[in-house]
Amino acid sequence: MVDKTKKDLWVEMSIREIWTQTNFAKIAYSHINQKAMAKNDLIFSSIHSFLSHCAMISKMLSATDSNKKTIGDIIGVKNTSLIHKRKFRNSLEHYDKELKKWIDKFPINVAIGTYNIGPKSAIQCSNIILVSHYDPATKIFTFVNNDFNLEKLFIEAKKVKGNADKWVIRMEQGAITPPFI
Repeated sequence: MVDKTKKDLWVEMSIREIWTQTNFAKIAYSHINQKAMAKNDLIFSSIHSFLSHCAMISKMLSATDSNKKTIGDIIGVKNTSLIHKRKFRNSLEHYDKELKKWIDKFPINVAIGTYNIGPKSAIQCSNIILVSHYDPATKIFTFVNNDFNLEKLFIEAKKVKGNADKWVIRMEQGAITPPFI
């Protein structure tokens, strides 16, 4: 049996953290529609939490060491996975910059829809920018008129969790031994 190195411990702990973040993403996602019936702050807080955990998963999967192999490579998550789609999450994370962009882009008298829940068709305004909107029926979150399907991202997060689970189980059973990378 080969002893673990610091690099092996880093790989193992990274994969375990991916599992943790996917679990947290699952918890946040499971609260979105439950909270949709309660208070707007609760649903948008859950959406933000879900997206933040997914961003963390992406960061952990993209981590690499000197040989350029990523943690995602080790557990079989391609860099084309939806979990890596950062443009939408980056926009949310950098709201300060996005705010200036859309204020410059739209006329000053545009109607602003924030923290709305329900179908977009229920909004009876043609001159509106949807800054934050969620439709529980379609699972679409809209941020500054850009749509993102939260359910598709959730499905991808579950796949990543499954890959991390399998790797850890195989490692604990001795089917995968160091060196891990």
